[in-house]
Amino acid sequence: MVSTRQHPRDFPPPEASPTKGSPRKSLRNSTASPAPSSSDFESPPLATTRSMAKRAVSNSASAVDKAVTNATTSSGPWSHTASNITLAWIAISLPLVIWDALYILLRPHTMAGGKLQWPIWKPYEIYAAIDHVYGQPGWDNKDGFGGGQGFINAIEAVLYGLYGMIVYHHGIRAANGSGIQAGEGVKGWLSGGVRVQGRKGNQALLIGFAAAVMTLSKTVLYYAVEYYSEFANVKHNDVVTLIIFYGIMK
Repeated sequence: MVSTRQHPRDFPPPEASPTKGSPRKSLRNSTASPAPSSSDFESPPLATTRSMAKRAVSNSASAVDKAVTNATTSSGPWSHTASNITLAWIAISLPLVIWDALYILLRPHTMAGGKLQWPIWKPYEIYAAIDHVYGQPGWDNKDGFGGGQGFINAIEAVLYGLYGMIVYHHGIRAANGSGIQAGEGVKGWLSGGVRVQGRKGNQALLIGFAAAVMTLSKTVLYYAVEYYSEFANVKHNDVVTLIIFYGIMK
């Protein structure tokens, strides 16, 4: 019989493949995959739309913040600009309003024969003959409308005076509401004005607006009273005199 060959030692155990681990070890070392989020199930168009919407909102907010910042830093505090036309109108009308108010409130001393008539209110003899509210008939009939509108004239004069003082003491020369007046001649003057900034500008605007409303409402009321009284105080005048001294100069 042929005897089997004797090996001095046992065969070594088989080595694991360097590229493959044991199945059990791979299971132990592997980590769990993250659960799919809801965005993974969204269709590509919907996800793209949401992304674009978020970006648009973000850009809009940034643009608004930038605009507010630029407006605050560049234009400065709020301001009111009195145009040169407005200031010229006040400079001309304010003395006339004071003159008219004092004539009414100081009657009969400012009327013909009164101790205060000469020389300041002597020209009012012409107007008193045209409009009986200012003349002797209005005084004799105790027409209260003339006295009432004279009282309103006094308040109006005070408001315009306050407006002018604020603009004069706190204003700076400006063109079109900001900066320094530019241009020369009539065009430059018409485009310019005086700017008042901050709280004083607010005060000037409110006072000027109140005075302007009083002027307009008083004038409309004066003509309305004459119309509804069938022009009782002025119908004795001819058309030319009525237009020049009552329609225009009033």
